[in-house]
This record gives sequence, structure tokens and C-alpha cells, in this order.
Amino acid sequence: MKVNFSLTQIEYIVALNKFGHFAKAAEHCHITQPTLSMQIQKLEEALGVVLFDRTKKPILLTQAGKNLIEQFQSVLHEARKIEVIINTQSSLGVQGELNLAIIPTVAPYLLPRLLPKIEKLYPQINLTIFELETYKIIDALNNDEIDVGLLAIPLKAPKIIEQTLYFEPFYILCNKNHELSKNKKVSYDDLNEPDIWLLKEGHCLRNQVLDVCSLKEKILSQRKFKFESGSLETLKNLVNSYGGYTLLPELATDNLGENTKLIEFEKPTPVREIGLVYRREHYKQDLIEAIAETVKESIPKELMDVKKNKIEVTKPLSS
Repeated sequence: MKVNFSLTQIEYIVALNKFGHFAKAAEHCHITQPTLSMQIQKLEEALGVVLFDRTKKPILLTQAGKNLIEQFQSVLHEARKIEVIINTQSSLGVQGELNLAIIPTVAPYLLPRLLPKIEKLYPQINLTIFELETYKIIDALNNDEIDVGLLAIPLKAPKIIEQTLYFEPFYILCNKNHELSKNKKVSYDDLNEPDIWLLKEGHCLRNQVLDVCSLKEKILSQRKFKFESGSLETLKNLVNSYGGYTLLPELATDNLGENTKLIEFEKPTPVREIGLVYRREHYKQDLIEAIAETVKESIPKELMDVKKNKIEVTKPLSS
């Protein structure tokens, strides 16, 4: 059976699967809801199957739709790849649009270094940047909402490529009146005080800190204040103005308060591995490689010189 369909119809199907709502999918595709509904129905008639169960809220794929949706996504992906190849055949060098998501514990410290270099080295790259937590980045990649993520790895997520960029050591930041401030360096065993400030659930750095500190729930329950923040800057201010301690990645160790002390770890130093993640065989590979190289040029040289045999890589997410 020969079936005639268009890329536009496939785009509508993928959008409806993503949003589960005709009006939202139509808005995303910049068309009217009746047009989107009619085009999807035409394709269903041509295929001889019903792709969506319209009685469900949100609208869900039927079994036939589930069997076909990955292929529809692949067709759309390959079509976009052709467009990018054509658009990048230019004497202007690497160019195009890229959607990049960065975790909140990297974005504020890397972007001020990264953006001026991208503007200088790749003026033809139009970059849209989102600040998202790790699980949201993976969802956005799987839903084709972004092209690439920059976060702590390894994740070992299916159909995702990981590319290491650098290793970032951790430091202890404590108030000058804290017991830890007496130490020139700290070991993992020293980190058993309950007055630690943590990021809230959902941040991979929270899990890394808990892995490093090996803090038990019994110790955590002894905390007088259980405030958990979404910002490292808030934690830095709390340590400076109130007390306690926290862990900071190296790029976040600038602009510390006068009442704080930054302390190194004894070796092996705990670090996190920062890298790019994207879907396999990405059609914007040239743009992704340009971002990767620019990130490496943007960070302090000592981060590129961190040797794996002198560090201990922490897990980005609790297992």
C-alpha cells in the first residue's frame, strides 16, 4: 500500500503527541486548531489507522500511534538535518540556531565567560539558552524542545550521547566561626556536622554533596533550620551572614563574603564531571562542537588540567 503524506502532517502529529492538546499543538505550529485536526485526520485515513485516542484528556496515542511515533520523529529529525546541511553551506563558517539548556549550578558562573567568546568566535550562531534542572533537560531532549544540554555527567540515559568537557573540584565554604574553619584541609570524615546548607530536591548537585558528605538522615534531621535553596548564591550568603557550611564547585567560589573561609579537600579531591548531552546523530553536530570547544576555552586553564587519577568523580544523581 502506497501512502501519501507530508512533512507538515508529521510535524502536526509530533506536536499533538508532545502537548496532548489540539489547541496547544496548533498554537505551537502557528496554525488554527481546525486545520491541525483536519490534517491529522487526513493522515489517519491515508494510513488506515487511528493515531490518537481523542476521548482521553490529555489526548493520548493509540497502540498504533505508539508503534509509529518514533518513526515519525525520526523522519522529522532527518528532514531538519537536510535543512541544516543546506543552511550551513556558507563561506560565513559555522552558523545556525541552537537551543541550549544548562543546569542552575553551572549557568550563572559559566555563561558570563562563555557568551563573549561565542559572540566573537561564532557570530553566526543564534543561541537560545534555558536554565533547567537535569531531569527537565533530559525530558526536553527527548521531546525535541532543545538541541543540547550542559550538565553533570555521567547519566547513561538511553539514546543520549555524553561528551566530557571538564572536571570541576569541590570546596568547603564555612563561616569563620565554624568548627571546620580550624582545618587547613578537610577530609570526607570531617563532614558530619548537621548545619549544612543544601540545594532543594531536583538539583543533581544536592545528591553529589550528600554523596561526598555521606550524611545520614539521622544527622540531617538534627538541623535546626531545614531551608533548602535553588541557588548557590543564597547558600553562600547564608554561610556568610548566619553560619554553617556548604559545598561549592570551583566556578562558584568567586565573590565570597568576608565572614567565610574556603577550604580545599584532602586528596582524592571530589569533583563533578561537566559535559554536553544530546541525542544520537544530531543534525546540528557542527554547532554542538563549536559550543563544546568554546566552553573549554572559557573556563580556567586549571580545570582543563585536572587529572583523573588525583580526583574522585561524584555521581550526578543518586542511584
